Amino acid sequence: MPTDGGTLITGTLSGTLTAAGSPYRVIGNAQGVVTIPKGQVLKVQPGVVLDFKGRPEVTEADVASGAPDSVMNHQKGRVELRVYGGIQVSGTADKPVVLTSTNPYGWWGMNFYGDNSVGDGHPVFDHMIFEKVRKNDYNGDRDWTRGALWAYYPGPVTIRNSLFRDNMSAAKCGALDLMFTVGSRVESTVFEGNRTSDIDRFAQAGTSSMAGGGAMCVTHGRDSVVRGNTFRNNGLEAFRGSVWSGLAVRPLLAWPNSQNIYDLGGGAALHYFQPNNDLIEDNLFEDNFVTKGPAAAIYLEDVGTRAVTVRHNRFVGNQAGAGGVVVCNRGSGGVELVVASDNVFQGNEVNGAPAPNVTGDCTVAAQ
Repeated sequence: MPTDGGTLITGTLSGTLTAAGSPYRVIGNAQGVVTIPKGQVLKVQPGVVLDFKGRPEVTEADVASGAPDSVMNHQKGRVELRVYGGIQVSGTADKPVVLTSTNPYGWWGMNFYGDNSVGDGHPVFDHMIFEKVRKNDYNGDRDWTRGALWAYYPGPVTIRNSLFRDNMSAAKCGALDLMFTVGSRVESTVFEGNRTSDIDRFAQAGTSSMAGGGAMCVTHGRDSVVRGNTFRNNGLEAFRGSVWSGLAVRPLLAWPNSQNIYDLGGGAALHYFQPNNDLIEDNLFEDNFVTKGPAAAIYLEDVGTRAVTVRHNRFVGNQAGAGGVVVCNRGSGGVELVVASDNVFQGNEVNGAPAPNVTGDCTVAAQ
């Protein structure tokens, strides 16, 4: 990407972005925010690059005096995209739309805000590259700590033929969180090298994390389809400490636990909370990991009758610290989880030993 030229964007984004005006340098307003306003639609054409640059000089200068190694350094100067109107990203195979950042410390990602983001057409992302988000405001609000693309949206979100890579969140869902969505579809998309890296700055020895979803979450949603995707080298890990040089790895909670905490952590690639008629089909889960936590690939939590069907997936070389490849906890129905016999499990490990395919307290059916 060229280091100069292009089109400067400050307070709002709307209308049609064309390759002729690319790259679009997104600086944001004085608060580091750029908005798609209510009643307007942003259409992004093939080949467009959106550089969520923010103000790198401010980011670089944001170092706590006396604590240059603090995990909270470099928080300022980044830019966040808030979606209140509509968004249609329409790349092609040879000319994808790229959402990235030349700020060396990344950007704050894209956020939807529930009913406030409904009414101007459901969001569609096709042939998109989405990368370099750093949502690491540790112990902060969820729109700055979960899901590089946080789709808190009570309707369908469609993502096809895309790539999410090198994104990091501090609480849950490294790359994508579909929250309260209905009928969303994520298809033919690659999730690679995303992280959920929870750092509890106030943790004491013996405390545990509740982070989940190294790549993606489906949270309070229903009727979602996750099909034909690749989840590779995504990770979930938790630490305690306040400086990078002094971080200590700490465990994620697995149910049951002495604290009787239900909002648990786990899932190297996927985390589902209160799923409802969701389908996971024809995906490849490869070399994902969760350090000191459960579910080498998929963690399901607070699950009703036939809430999730897992069909014709391949699970290869995933690693966890507890549980199995798929962990289903807090079952509250008859048969909560359907795991078809055509899934392939190969070379997965828990603490260096062969991993069980499915663990937890849910009732599991083969079909």
